[in-house]
Amino acid sequence: MTATPRSATTWLRTTYAAGESWMLDSRKASYGTAVLRIGFGLILVVQLVAGWGDRSLAWGAGRSFAQGRVDVDELPAFLDLFFNGSAPAWAFDLQYLALVALSVLLVLGWRSRIVIPVLLVLYIALFRTNPFIGDGGIQLMRIVLVYMLFADTSGRWSLDARRRRAARASGTPSRFASWAWLGTLLHNGAVLLIAFQIFVVYVASAMYKIQGGMWQHGTAIYYVFQLDEFSTWPQVTELIGRSGVLVAILSYSAVFVQLFFPFLLLRRPTRILALVAITGMHLGIGVLMGLMYFSMTMIAIDAIFVRDVTYEGVQRRLAPVLRRTWDRIRRRPAALSPDGVEADLDGTGAPQADEALVPAGVSAGPGPVEGPAGADGPDPSTTAPSAADR
Repeated sequence: MTATPRSATTWLRTTYAAGESWMLDSRKASYGTAVLRIGFGLILVVQLVAGWGDRSLAWGAGRSFAQGRVDVDELPAFLDLFFNGSAPAWAFDLQYLALVALSVLLVLGWRSRIVIPVLLVLYIALFRTNPFIGDGGIQLMRIVLVYMLFADTSGRWSLDARRRRAARASGTPSRFASWAWLGTLLHNGAVLLIAFQIFVVYVASAMYKIQGGMWQHGTAIYYVFQLDEFSTWPQVTELIGRSGVLVAILSYSAVFVQLFFPFLLLRRPTRILALVAITGMHLGIGVLMGLMYFSMTMIAIDAIFVRDVTYEGVQRRLAPVLRRTWDRIRRRPAALSPDGVEADLDGTGAPQADEALVPAGVSAGPGPVEGPAGADGPDPSTTAPSAADR
């Protein structure tokens, strides 16, 4: 009887040690969170720039039709300070442009610890002014941005990462070196919360689906494509709807992948299958149903499930190609000045290697010319005809 409690205690200690090691040894999904940061920033930039022409009607002074929904929400009251419909138009435009600029900084990864909380507040303040705009992707992005407050989203592919590398190369000590373990703990905790959030979304969606008769019969996709608001490519959806087998495969696959998504991630072959299938499903939703922002949000979040070694392998393969492309761009053909001489494009001001130094006012001949006749040739004044001779 004593063997069972001892083995259980050993298992608990081993599990605790493994969990502690996973949480504190290194920051997990460092590339995935970077892709998440870049993806969210690009989505916001595209969304805000595309809505620039209708900004006043959607979120500004013309959105009075949505005020009833705003008055009953449970968000903090201080958000009314931003994007107030009664504010001057120029103030609203400045706040809107500030949100666009913050989204660009999020893509670049500049001071992400400061940019993300400010962006979160302005983002919530803007979209709460008109709850009729957007889809489920906005709600999910808002939740994930809260988790991103604690994650190191700029550890890779960012200006912050470049600044940190420069500081380490110069030997400048970090002010928070002794607290690095806390940053690692918060980062890994945020990654777990993001993963748990997406698991809840997928599993809950699948559970709701299997309660419906159309999903049980494998015909749900067909009826979705019959709705005008979800049929952006009628020719394609009509072609899909003609095949009952294809409709059944798409319907059952959507339920299967979402329901078992957390378990499919446990092994590498099934993880690849799950990520490819779920990404294809979101691309299909975005292209065929017109829910692009929602689809791109989900794909950006799913990026955290791709292992860092995979991102590193892709980076190693793409780095030489990108470097060669950049070198070709920098080595553009030299532009010709109006007199036919190659312009100095590198800005050094130094003459080319095959360029002869000629005094001002003297044209360069086929060979070196010196004053009197000598070894280098006759005096041009004695051989060239004068104006009187001509």
